[in-house]
Amino acid sequence: MASILEQYEDSARAASSVISNVSTIQEPIGSGFIDARLEADTPIFSKKKVNFKPPDPITHIVVCNNFLIMSMNTNILLRLDLEHPDTPDEVEIPKGIDDRVHKIFQDPTGKHLIISMVSTENYYLSRNSKKPRPISKLKGYHIDAVGWNWQNANENTTGAILIGTNKGLIFETELSANEDSRFFQGSLDQYLKQLFNLSKGEKNVPVTGLEFDRIPSETMTEYKYFILATTPGRLYQFIGTVSKSAEPPMFQQLFQQYETVTEQFLELPGDFGYSELRLFLPKFRGQAKTFAWMTGPGIYYGDIDTSGAAGPHSITTNAKLIKYPKEGEDKPPHPISIVLTEFHVLLLYPDRLRAMCVLNEQLIYDDIYPERMGKLLGVCKDPLKGIIWAFTPQSVFKYKVIRETRDVWQMYLDKGDFELAKEYCRDNAAQMDRVLTKQAEHLFNNKRYEESAEMYAQTQNSFEEIALKFIKLNKKDALKSFLRRKLLSLRPQDKTQLTMLVTWLIEIYLNQLGELKDQGLEISTEYENIQADFQRFLAQSNVKECASNNRGVVYDLIASHGDVTGHGIFCSSNARF
Repeated sequence: MASILEQYEDSARAASSVISNVSTIQEPIGSGFIDARLEADTPIFSKKKVNFKPPDPITHIVVCNNFLIMSMNTNILLRLDLEHPDTPDEVEIPKGIDDRVHKIFQDPTGKHLIISMVSTENYYLSRNSKKPRPISKLKGYHIDAVGWNWQNANENTTGAILIGTNKGLIFETELSANEDSRFFQGSLDQYLKQLFNLSKGEKNVPVTGLEFDRIPSETMTEYKYFILATTPGRLYQFIGTVSKSAEPPMFQQLFQQYETVTEQFLELPGDFGYSELRLFLPKFRGQAKTFAWMTGPGIYYGDIDTSGAAGPHSITTNAKLIKYPKEGEDKPPHPISIVLTEFHVLLLYPDRLRAMCVLNEQLIYDDIYPERMGKLLGVCKDPLKGIIWAFTPQSVFKYKVIRETRDVWQMYLDKGDFELAKEYCRDNAAQMDRVLTKQAEHLFNNKRYEESAEMYAQTQNSFEEIALKFIKLNKKDALKSFLRRKLLSLRPQDKTQLTMLVTWLIEIYLNQLGELKDQGLEISTEYENIQADFQRFLAQSNVKECASNNRGVVYDLIASHGDVTGHGIFCSSNARF
């Protein structure tokens, strides 16, 4: 057989130099065989310092939908439409003596802003307004988290939102920019209802993160929602239904069930007094795909599955704890803030921004800031544009994410997740070839030979090398599968290769039938199945034509096996010739 294999290889090389070139490539190249080294030299996260000098030190920044808002220590808000950055807009926050901004929160559309002051005064500012309005019902509370309504598209109202305070309280409210309102004679805060207390008689713990979204539901009368809430050491999940005809507060019905049912939470030890919760949504107003919770021992990361597979009380699956990167032998420092992208979590420290891959938990980026730039204070991501923003008191930086998926195929391949690896290298023939080869090897090692043969036949590996793997097996079904799959990939002009494969396959079929006949199994189901498969093979148009053109060779094969049945099958399949 070796000579046949060598002939096949020689004819294949002569027939297609392009395929031969692909088979010799050891490292993946770009689509269309463009040298990928240029892309490999480009970091996934590309930083640029914004050409802007603030009039006063910056204390907070939020960016949503290309609308950037920064607060300064003079209690001035600077608002920039990033599509027209040359026309910034200044807004003064009402303040008492020595008051300053505690936190600011912007909704995903960039239309609504909540400002929480150290004095526990709280304000609302719409995008079209230049005057912050006090949220009177929230006076006396420090707002530490806001759960925005991702489905809301109204510029004049926030829709129902959740507010988390520094004392563990969760409220629901709706804020309206309109002076004329259907609620309470034009009141800004339409209503305010306390829904839950995460402290529950214990020491006051802040609500550090709040996220909610709708779960797909088939009922016509109710919506289903999940709510994630975090404290420094706990991650809570609340899941329930809301009547479509319910009057505000809409989430009261959902939380009422937890008066008799214990709420679900995960507690991790060693909290450092604060935490953050982040979701990743592949597209705006789409379903959240993953979550990341920055807490004491590390980043608790996992998938969000609203199908019910995680059980009736959870929407988090495949969760794991990613440890913070160490500094030598020292205890890893705690990050100030995090950002979640599709495959990375970015960790902000006072002197650097780091990126860890959530698939292999490796540190892939470490951007150190020199002392002259000042200490980093915060980082955030524009949920619509995907750009990441970091800032010091004097400077603003933005990070673009450049082809984040470039190495994902390799990471899934290393984990043995072949189907996902294929998803991320469909546009790169060399990468796909490596994945198919690894999958074929895996199947072969697990003695799934026929599946392995089908997979090997789709690769650009040496025909001789792969064929020899299957020749060594006692049963020839896998070799037959490999050859038949290879036959399908040939072009009409590949006459020499087609002839070799067809004659080889005919010989394998005749050998199988002959062996069964010698064992007295001529009337067995196995014999009948192989015979029927042989007939189907010979009935294929390209096989029929090849056999007819090489009639003498085929007759000699049949005669050498003394196979009258084979002669009959061939003659009946080629009767028209």
